[in-house]
Amino acid sequence: MRALVDLASVGFDDVASVGGKAASLGELAATGWRVPPGVVLTTDGVGPPQEERSSAVEAAARSLGDGPFAVRSSGPSEDGNVHSYAGLYETVLHVRLPDLDAAIEHCLASARSERVARYAGTDAVPIAVIIQRMIEPAAAGVAFTADPVSGERRTCVVAATRGDGERLVSGETIGDEWVVRGRRANPRRRPEGALTARQVRHVADAARDIAARRGTPQDVEWAIDDGGELWILQARPMTALPPDVSWEPPVRGAFSRAFRFGEWIPEPVTPLFESWLLTRMEDRLHEVHTAWVGQHAPRPHHVILNGWYFYSLNFLPVPGGSLRRSLPGILRRALRSPRRVAVMIPPTVRHAVALYEREWREDLLPRYRAAAARAAASVDRVAVSDLPDMIDELSTLAGEYFASIAVVAGSGYKLETNLARFYRRHLHPRIGGSHLQLLAGLASPDVAGHAVESLDWFRPAVASPTQELAEQSRRVTSARHKAEAAAEAALAGSPRKLRSFRRLLADAQHIAPVREEQVRELTIVWPIMRRAVLRIGERLTAGGVLEHPEDVFFLTRTEAIEALAGDARSRRAEVAQRRADRDKNSALVPPLFAGRLPLAMRLMFSTTADAFGAEASEHALVSGSPASPGRVTASVRIVRSSDEFDRLQDGEILVAPLTAPAWTPLFARSAAVVTDVGSALAHASIIAREFGIPAVVGCGDATSRLRDGMVVTVDGTRGTIEPASTGHSAEE
Repeated sequence: MRALVDLASVGFDDVASVGGKAASLGELAATGWRVPPGVVLTTDGVGPPQEERSSAVEAAARSLGDGPFAVRSSGPSEDGNVHSYAGLYETVLHVRLPDLDAAIEHCLASARSERVARYAGTDAVPIAVIIQRMIEPAAAGVAFTADPVSGERRTCVVAATRGDGERLVSGETIGDEWVVRGRRANPRRRPEGALTARQVRHVADAARDIAARRGTPQDVEWAIDDGGELWILQARPMTALPPDVSWEPPVRGAFSRAFRFGEWIPEPVTPLFESWLLTRMEDRLHEVHTAWVGQHAPRPHHVILNGWYFYSLNFLPVPGGSLRRSLPGILRRALRSPRRVAVMIPPTVRHAVALYEREWREDLLPRYRAAAARAAASVDRVAVSDLPDMIDELSTLAGEYFASIAVVAGSGYKLETNLARFYRRHLHPRIGGSHLQLLAGLASPDVAGHAVESLDWFRPAVASPTQELAEQSRRVTSARHKAEAAAEAALAGSPRKLRSFRRLLADAQHIAPVREEQVRELTIVWPIMRRAVLRIGERLTAGGVLEHPEDVFFLTRTEAIEALAGDARSRRAEVAQRRADRDKNSALVPPLFAGRLPLAMRLMFSTTADAFGAEASEHALVSGSPASPGRVTASVRIVRSSDEFDRLQDGEILVAPLTAPAWTPLFARSAAVVTDVGSALAHASIIAREFGIPAVVGCGDATSRLRDGMVVTVDGTRGTIEPASTGHSAEE
């Protein structure tokens, strides 16, 4: 091939001489896309003496105009289907004609760098160089024809900034980010306001067309000039996408991975847990709730999507949900026991919560402890054949215990919502702040020896020492007292409002520590059940059914019982496949909800978030529910399980799928806490308040969108996580 060729004349057949980037741009130009005109200094052309090359390049460049020019490297393996090597080679923008030689040498030198050798090896050389007429854009950015975090192929993500895209690529700005599904374009953030929704759709349409022609999701760099014309600067395959999976449930209805049991399950579930412990707990929970309040709970109580657990919301008595099915039973219970049914709605919940708390303390908790003690004394002595009955008894009782937690914690959520709405309406306009500061310093964040990081019994309990929090507790309690005094002073002129505030505050402050007290006791039976399961695994391993005792967690309950009863078929192949599937599914980013949420349900969730003080931010990287007040800037540390607890350093922001009691010691080292799932009454919310650190929960995908080392500002009052450049540099 000649030393210099017109960019529009090359294609994928010429990759060896012009590199992947140039070949891609040539193909785009040939199919009608507006690509800045240019020439390619081929791999054959980089060899001649520099003087001869310079003369030819200058002549070719003049044919493009007076400049400025964009000079880009183009390696043979760059922008390919296997590797993109995005950002590995150099690009020089705004190059004047006299500086072309220096820019070309800079690009060529990048192919010989240590960084290229480390990442691309011998695939990085030789390279070609593209010289294009520089487009002076009004806006520029990148369009991904699949969500790069979740892998969702029906979503196009458009990132944009004013001017050229260099500030976006270099990380100088986070830019705007839009999500396009079908013809709907919605902004995730808009700090720059670089594009209108119409322009975003135009960019997305262009990127999707390129992807459709090439048959694979694309990462497309684009620019829009002052005249509104769209230019394509680069297009390459997205080579590191998660698998294309569906999160559609197999049945109608609404499901959440962040509600009730979901707040305790941070990863794909194991088959034995899902088919045994989890199913029995759910069944018993709904039996108890039906007996208490007459609420109808249609099956299935959960679905498993790509290995992840989603809890059914179809029991919620809302229009468009199960209201019609539940209402007759609720009305009958209301006539017989009005105090029990009063727990269901915020205006009357305060009349019911004492009843449920008393029954927990005086009846359920003693029964639960006694059952745990009996089982602990016999779990290693009874015949293995008797262990399933023991597990059934404990898991059913655990479901009843969780039913009590759901009611008492649910009451706490409603009581806190009542306080939050009052504060938002009557106090926030006068003194600012949030009701959250009134609920700190109330619970004791001790860690029990049976603390777990997940309800899935595949994970053992994590023994952690109790933290010494005396000084921290005094500071948090003092801040709460100041907030109480400020609120009382603001309402002093209205005795009626002051009385309402004191009642709402007393209700919310009473129930907040009860939830954590209840939760601490839930898992006392987990080490016992896990030991019983492992004894079954030991028997099946000795019989050749399994290779290791721990493999029992990858059987279903039916398979385990049948094997214990004499079915000696080897299950090693199934176990190996299920372990591999679980590992693969662990890399997925599941949505918070699956299925169709009725309008009333969506409004219920959104209005509650508003009451808690959630505020939209055009700068937010991710957003969630405000959980513990304050604002702090620090670096991010992603921690997904107890295996990574040691990675968290003092003063870092803990970003986790969720937290459970075993995570409590990490709060003493954290500057703030951010979780994918959770609510105002989740473990992370309660414990962050006790440690006096900001927390934002229920973000959905914070562990995927944030990265280790990012410096961000967590605002636990507004529920936002922003780049540090848009936040404050000191704790408030």
